[in-house]
Amino acid sequence: MSYAKKAVKGIAVVFIINIIAAFVGYLIRIVLARNLTVAEYGLFFAVFTLINFLAMFSNLGTGQALVKYIPEFLVKKKPDKIKSSIVIAVGIQLVIITFFAVVLFAFSGFLAHKYFKTPLAVPVLLLFILIMFFAYFRTLLRNVYQAFQRMTAFVVIYFAENFLILIFLLSFFFIKKNIFAAVYSHIIAYALILIIFTLFLFKIFNFFEHKIAVKKPLVKKLLKFGIPVMFSSIGGIIILYTDTLILTYFRSLEEVGIYNVVVPTVMMLIFFAKSVMSVIFPMTSELWARNKRKFLEKGLILLEKYSFIIILPVSLVVLVFSGTILSLMFGAEYSLGATTMQVLIVGIIFLTIFAINSSIFWAIGKPAIATKILLQGALINFVLNLFFIPWIGMLGAAITSLITYFYVFIMSVVRLRKFIKVRIPWKNWLKTFISGIIMIIAMFLLKELIIANAYVEAVIIAGIGGLVYAALILLMKVIDVAEIKNIIKIWK
Repeated sequence: MSYAKKAVKGIAVVFIINIIAAFVGYLIRIVLARNLTVAEYGLFFAVFTLINFLAMFSNLGTGQALVKYIPEFLVKKKPDKIKSSIVIAVGIQLVIITFFAVVLFAFSGFLAHKYFKTPLAVPVLLLFILIMFFAYFRTLLRNVYQAFQRMTAFVVIYFAENFLILIFLLSFFFIKKNIFAAVYSHIIAYALILIIFTLFLFKIFNFFEHKIAVKKPLVKKLLKFGIPVMFSSIGGIIILYTDTLILTYFRSLEEVGIYNVVVPTVMMLIFFAKSVMSVIFPMTSELWARNKRKFLEKGLILLEKYSFIIILPVSLVVLVFSGTILSLMFGAEYSLGATTMQVLIVGIIFLTIFAINSSIFWAIGKPAIATKILLQGALINFVLNLFFIPWIGMLGAAITSLITYFYVFIMSVVRLRKFIKVRIPWKNWLKTFISGIIMIIAMFLLKELIIANAYVEAVIIAGIGGLVYAALILLMKVIDVAEIKNIIKIWK
């Protein structure tokens, strides 16, 4: 299979399953919001955010190092090194998780009183230690599937996990509606996913046929790549989660709850970038090892162009109808986050391009560059959050994120040009933006003409708006018919 065909099919499969999984994940948020109080919802995601914040240290970046080096070991036919690398990553993660568990257990009372400001946080936090154990190893398992370029299994894990959580949530909430039903649902789902997909992995790579050789050079190789990636993740996690952590300290759990329906709604738009990253990272690593630079340059230009075409119209729709979306999905009390959501939507466009550029840095063995950019962004994010959040709360968090995402986008483009000839398609982006604005105007006009059930109206308007956008993209020659035919040919 050609690299172009492999990339197109891989991205399409990952994107479709990711979107379905993200939709199920969104349903989980809706079910939680509808069955918990706003304060309970806020507490759940305040603790969830703390656990995810700690996750960035869970394996010292060796999970991403596996994605980098396993494709190379496969090319060089070194299965013993593959097995040894996985064992090293698992060992490091086990030690770190044990340390986190002991610390959280010892300080659970202190955190409940001083940080979460409710005694209910103690049992919730202790139960989240189990979630931490299963979830962290599930993430490492996904890294291994990604490294073997088994992208269907890689994304099915995410879908299956969300599907199981939703089923258990509905079952437990039928019995009793409280925060513990939510926690137990996550624990059981994560445990089942870890067991099932670990067993399935043995069909892809038979660990028992190969030797383990945990030698210092291999450990050093993994950590040398992994630690810069970890610090890059630290920057990303700080940018993503600092706002919730600081909101929890300075503002009410109710505001934390509202913000945590806004953020995941907006972050659904990043799944295209995540799908691209998942496929491109190991493939780019292989291409870089084979010294196929021209192919990379051509591919990256197309990715920049199509990413904007896909993400812009959806972003504009969410921006315009943010209040309606929050009210319909979560309830009227959550519509207070509409303005916050609109600010975050603008930032997500910049974050999409940065995320793709960042995966290229990792794949070509330059993770330190992405790390430096993200750490700079994280510092900006942290300082501005401390200034804005006490003053204007979640809106301040959104403004801070927008500034940060724009900064890392610009810096990633500038630095990537030193390694790969990247030409930003400004002209196509401008045409795409004009098409998007006309689409929104058409949708507003349709809204005045169509009178129906809110959900039916939304589907009709979105469908017609999408057709208008597609027609304009073709008329303005952002994409031509020959290009579409070529993509179809590659797919076949």
